[in-house]
Amino acid sequence: MLLAIGVLLTLPAILLWASGHHAGGLIAAFIWGILIAGGIVFERYRYKPELTTPPGPGWIMTDEKTRDERGTVTVWFNPGTGERAYVREPGGRAA
Repeated sequence: MLLAIGVLLTLPAILLWASGHHAGGLIAAFIWGILIAGGIVFERYRYKPELTTPPGPGWIMTDEKTRDERGTVTVWFNPGTGERAYVREPGGRAA
């Protein structure tokens, strides 16, 4: 929904600007549209999904754990790349 709002703010601003309308509100609509749409796209690539199995060789399980209503998530670390992976532990709800 927010992505659609960002696009709906950005595209008309570009089209009106290209057709010769140079009102200040167009610049504001363009900037807000880019910020909203860009934020949504960035968020989808920034945050990684939870895994259901450990990531594989070269990864070390850390002592970091997070509990939520769906259970426990353990953090795994790859010392070679510095990457972190989040693995949902089986067993359902947290105690």
